[in-house]
Amino acid sequence: MTFFSKNVAFFSVRPECPPQPKAKADVSKGKIQKLIQKKYLIMYPSIHSPALRFVEHSGRTGWGLSISIRAYIAILIFLFLSFPSLSAKRWPVIIITDSKKTFLESSKRSVVSPSSIKNLRVRENITHVFPEVSSYEKIMREQIFSGASLEDMFENAAKKSSTKVHVLLTHVHNEPRIIEWNFASSHGFIVQLYDKNGVTKKTAQVANVVITIKQGIALWKGRRIEGKLRLRSIGGDGECNGVSYDGDFCIMPHKDKILCINQVNLEDYITAVLHTESWPGWPLEVNKVFAIACRSYVAFKLLEARRSGRPFHVKNTNAHQTYRGKHNVSLLKTAVEQTKGIVLGFGGKPALAMFDSCCGGVVPAHIADFDFTKVPYLARIYACTHCKQSSLYAWNVSYDLARFEALLQQYLYDSARISDIHITKKDKAGLVMEVGLKGSHKVTTISGKKLYSLLKEVKSFYFNVSKKAGTIIFTGRGFGHHLGLCQWGARQMVRDGWDYKSILRFYYPGTYFMHLIE
Repeated sequence: MTFFSKNVAFFSVRPECPPQPKAKADVSKGKIQKLIQKKYLIMYPSIHSPALRFVEHSGRTGWGLSISIRAYIAILIFLFLSFPSLSAKRWPVIIITDSKKTFLESSKRSVVSPSSIKNLRVRENITHVFPEVSSYEKIMREQIFSGASLEDMFENAAKKSSTKVHVLLTHVHNEPRIIEWNFASSHGFIVQLYDKNGVTKKTAQVANVVITIKQGIALWKGRRIEGKLRLRSIGGDGECNGVSYDGDFCIMPHKDKILCINQVNLEDYITAVLHTESWPGWPLEVNKVFAIACRSYVAFKLLEARRSGRPFHVKNTNAHQTYRGKHNVSLLKTAVEQTKGIVLGFGGKPALAMFDSCCGGVVPAHIADFDFTKVPYLARIYACTHCKQSSLYAWNVSYDLARFEALLQQYLYDSARISDIHITKKDKAGLVMEVGLKGSHKVTTISGKKLYSLLKEVKSFYFNVSKKAGTIIFTGRGFGHHLGLCQWGARQMVRDGWDYKSILRFYYPGTYFMHLIE
């Protein structure tokens, strides 16, 4: 559903829908205030592409009928549309609201279908993704005076998007040695030093900045950073410890840590992430898939961070999404530009679009130790078979017994050598949950996740293990956590003629496309 409200921070779009005819906002200056104070929204529901449009209030009561007769007819229409054997989607619905009330709080009578009421309730409770930069009235006036169409208004609003992603680049926690963070920019920085209350204490223009951290205290030019230090790059980008990044930097104490955060535009962040999360040489269509998945993931994390009060949204490691700064790969920039602002949505919010390199044909819904309650679109009930041709689909790795024992020494209570190793528990998906290590006197149990974290060559949780002579042998399938998008599967689907929209629907069933705006 496409709509625009000062109470809503984004609207959903369905790129596969046919374009709607443009409605010109051709009104006189005398009617501008009326258009702002009273907005008529007419929804043309259809099975494929519902849309909301603004139309001018004519001031007429319509049909020349008395109020009581019109009310009676309205009730009959409402009952007719609500009757379960009929499809309400076949009828146009008019919703009237004044500028001071939300859609559902309007004192005017409305004729709506039950499904429309449900959709409106979901969207009235949407958490704002982006801060407001201009009022609804201001946007309307600008578009009316310019004579632009409503579609252009939405498109222009999206182009003005300047959402910042706060990426944790590095942090220091109880480090006894002295650490330095070096920042450089060809055009220099505007440095702003804040106190604990957020009040600016000092502003200066400098070429380079060196932050020294001693015994858990951050210093700039020998002065302690009590609140935060913000470095605004005059040229739009700068370096941190030799790596070039778009955007600004922020150094701040948080609890018992000193944080270094990169504040970067959302689309610049996605462009950088594709360079590390995608695979070199892969075509545009598959990178469009990755761009939407990565953007959806960080939008979800952005909301999560705001709710929890975390000063950063994501880390720059594979704990979230790997981020290594700027690059000049034009194909990746094109993939981001052609999908700009588009995310997957569920329940009126961005979806947690997780992904891994190769799923190994695992059915995600059968995974036991993951809570799918709030993210049911990750509980895919069918397997991906598209990654079978990947070299990561099936793998094996072996460890010399002495090396294997050294890696697991802290978890072994028996000083004798391991005489046997076997899997003691798997879930329905085939993922290992427990492994037994047999010594001379007893069996030590270790979780599958812990074993996976200790053995870097083991690529996933789907494996078998055995001991032969002096060697521990692992054979498994897939590379990653087996949830969400399978990258090698998506690559093969593009070879087979799938487009990016169909691929995303396959891996995230139940989601839909939304367009983020200011």
